[in-house]
Amino acid sequence: MTDRELSDQAIAVLVDVARTAGRDLNAGQRLELDRLVSDGLVAVSHSGDPAGQRHYRLTVAGQTALDQRGVGANEA
Repeated sequence: MTDRELSDQAIAVLVDVARTAGRDLNAGQRLELDRLVSDGLVAVSHSGDPAGQRHYRLTVAGQTALDQRGVGANEA
């Protein structure tokens, strides 16, 4: 994980991944998702979908980032 400060959009994407495994992201959010994956906050889930759509999950570091901001999956 890098030491960069997470933007509000990054936090929103982390929450969306926690809620829906990243299935409902728009194009801008997908760019942020790519950064979060490269930072080690989100990972591709190995429990794929029969339609071939990728699912994502928070890593321990991603969950810790949300915890430090005081954000839960039912917020944002």
